[in-house]
Amino acid sequence: MINNPIPTGWADSGALLLKGLFASFCILHLYTAFFGQFDPLVQRPIFIGFGIGGAFLLHAARPSRTGQRSLSEITIDLLLAAMAFGVCLYVILNRERFFDIMVRYNTFDKAAALIALLLTIEAARRVIGWFLPALALFTLIYFYFGHDLMGGSWRPPRVSASTAIETFYSSTSGLFGYLADIGARVITIYVILGALLLSTGATDVFMKMATFIAGRSYGGPAKVCALSSAMFGTVTGSAVANVMATGSITIPTMKRLKYPASFAGAVEAVASSAGQLTPPVMGAGAFIMSEFLGIPYSDIAVAALGPAFLYYLAVWLGVDLYARKVNLQPTPREEMPKPMEFLALDKSLPLFLPIGAVIYFLYSGYTPSFGGAAAITVLLISQVVMRPLGVAFRADGNPQSILHTWGKLLRDVFGGLVEAGRALVMIAALLACAAIVVKVMTATGAGVKISNLLFSVSDQGMILALVLAALLSIILGMDVPTTASYVLAAAVAAPSLIRLGVPELPAHLFVFYYAILSAITPPVCASVYAAAALAGANFWHVAGRALSLAAAVYVIPFLFVFRPGILAQGEWSVIAQDLGVAMAAVFAVSVGMSGWLKGLLTLFERGLFLVAAALLFYVTQGSDMLGGGLLVVLIGWRIARGKGRAP
Repeated sequence: MINNPIPTGWADSGALLLKGLFASFCILHLYTAFFGQFDPLVQRPIFIGFGIGGAFLLHAARPSRTGQRSLSEITIDLLLAAMAFGVCLYVILNRERFFDIMVRYNTFDKAAALIALLLTIEAARRVIGWFLPALALFTLIYFYFGHDLMGGSWRPPRVSASTAIETFYSSTSGLFGYLADIGARVITIYVILGALLLSTGATDVFMKMATFIAGRSYGGPAKVCALSSAMFGTVTGSAVANVMATGSITIPTMKRLKYPASFAGAVEAVASSAGQLTPPVMGAGAFIMSEFLGIPYSDIAVAALGPAFLYYLAVWLGVDLYARKVNLQPTPREEMPKPMEFLALDKSLPLFLPIGAVIYFLYSGYTPSFGGAAAITVLLISQVVMRPLGVAFRADGNPQSILHTWGKLLRDVFGGLVEAGRALVMIAALLACAAIVVKVMTATGAGVKISNLLFSVSDQGMILALVLAALLSIILGMDVPTTASYVLAAAVAAPSLIRLGVPELPAHLFVFYYAILSAITPPVCASVYAAAALAGANFWHVAGRALSLAAAVYVIPFLFVFRPGILAQGEWSVIAQDLGVAMAAVFAVSVGMSGWLKGLLTLFERGLFLVAAALLFYVTQGSDMLGGGLLVVLIGWRIARGKGRAP
């Protein structure tokens, strides 16, 4: 193969066209959010076609390992992208015929369906790795050839080519089913909102606000990392994006102040992973959960407040105890921001007004897509109005300065739309690939069979069943984004928990929570990889520190399964009691794992703190009193002994 390099002018034009495609895709979905969706077999193929085709276009634009891609390599990627757009356009053009119950599929239909499935798997492999695409390919083989290849209870029913086409391609199931619907209707809007908030200055405001609040305490920069990640998580809902945005600032700061590189990376990875659990804009999986359960997204956001608070409490305690143990220094006074650096109206209003708009519209009964689109409108209007006012107050306010400000705003908005388009390529490709797996599980009954296996474990106790569901959620999350791992876990693990008596919402939040934790659980953990790269530290050192720091985080889902008040369910007295007991349990686990409270703890003392935590897990009034009493005695004992010194 001749490696003819592509001319520079062509590359620049191609990059500009690709950015224009991404921005146009986002604008199209903003239009449908306000004025209504197209027909299902129009809207969904547009979304999936963009994801699959966009994956190949991004691959064509990305440099190869040896440098610039050759013209032949780029041509192949462009042909694959054209085929991806073509097979989705084919569905749109033939949707009336496909809706006919007496439709007879021809050779072109069969070829288009096969090409669409293969391109989906390959596109997903290019953007999210091999695990989910390999699983999708295996399930397709099981679906179509399994009847002839195997026997026994796991033998699937025989299917024809026409049935396979209708299952995966020509109907509003399979590739263009409910996952594509949620992606096109809801997820797209909130990805755009998060990208626009970040491109127009939210990162700087979040970082300065977090530094002002936590910078001067023990381990200040590490707490700034945790707090800024929590703020960031309210608008992004992506662990790796959170790591890359805040970690690029917090990790170098911690290293400059002599914090261990592995600790800096671990704090960032653990803190960033909860962004998908933090309202009001949670991860894409939360919107899918809303569709699964048939309840408003706002109900899920309210229920997630308690677990998100406990998560960041565990991270904060882990950082604080470690910082006191090894005497980590706070942020220097000269580096502390002044309040007006983040409270100035031209900086704070364009950030907080859209977040407030999201909360208002979601809790006023509007659809999530309209609420997100309205928040984007509020963001753009506030930026157009407030930026020139900020210039007028800080400069001479001449028309030239205002025009320059609006020009920069246009560039920022365009950049945000482009970044949103890049993110949506991955989301659309993984949703299409996950849809293949989920459809096979439901069509063949394999999902029910796996659920039955987990249900049979209930004879050994609820705790063991929950542990297995947690492990399954983490394993399914290896090398795939949280959205895909939640979809898979919700199909196989959540039903077994529901059959065991766990209510639907706690069961789904349980598997969703552990799908999120897969991002920091070795051996395959995307957030830790990203943080380790930013910190320049060994991956295993960062992963080990992350597990130690997040020890209390792993027990929180067990708490809210047995204490529904944590999920804001029940009377206010129940909510207050359950949340208070959970906070005490998280504190006890954090102290026991860190080995520090007013000085170094002996192994026996650490064990007693963990025993107190275990008693607080057991849901009876007697165990609460015993565990709480033991914890109070232990804290009093440590205070009475006086402040110890770190070695």
